Amino acid sequence: MNEDNNTTLLPPITDVETTTVLPDSIVIQGPDLLTAPTGKEIMIGAGILLVLAVVFFFIRNAFVSFLVGPNMKRSPNNAGLAGWGLFGGLFFCSALGCIAFISTELLTMALTVPLSLLSIICFGLAFFVAMKK
Repeated sequence: MNEDNNTTLLPPITDVETTTVLPDSIVIQGPDLLTAPTGKEIMIGAGILLVLAVVFFFIRNAFVSFLVGPNMKRSPNNAGLAGWGLFGGLFFCSALGCIAFISTELLTMALTVPLSLLSIICFGLAFFVAMKK
């Protein structure tokens, strides 16, 4: 009699696997769910970078004119090199920003570190060459 009471209290054993249904608000993301940027996003980023390069070129020319002008009186060669350093620093920083704007998945250490170092080197070049007479 004791055996009958125990079997009725236990759930029946079945071979069908039980599945749990997650609510719609829970989203599971794994590395396979990450997507690369589309061609449209890459073209938008390249277009923004191209427009910024043109703007930076005009900034470079204004900076060179300022250095050669009557107030600073730097040599044209040094002013030109400082202008290209400023252009490079601005361009590499904006390239890093465009990559971050397009997709944070592309923003890895292998891309961030070289672009950051190049921009720092270019800004340092612009600063130190602009100081020479």
